[in-house]
Amino acid sequence: MFEVLGILTLLVFGVVVVGVIALLAGILKVVFKLALVPLVLGFKALVFVVGFAIALVVIGPVVLTLGLVLLIPALILGGIIWAGVAIVT
Repeated sequence: MFEVLGILTLLVFGVVVVGVIALLAGILKVVFKLALVPLVLGFKALVFVVGFAIALVVIGPVVLTLGLVLLIPALILGGIIWAGVAIVT
């Protein structure tokens, strides 16, 4: 009878110890997550800024070239229309 009581006592204390360890691990996990939030947000902001800079370096010259390619014919066409209006008036 005392053997069964001793085994049950060991099981109960074992479960309590494992439960306390699990609870502490959960609390520690939450603390680490909260502590790392500013670091994660900083890295996300850094990635955004670097990506934005790369996009400007890559897309900027493409947009500039495309604008010049479209602007020159538009200026020529505007000059022709202006000349036509000047002749008529």
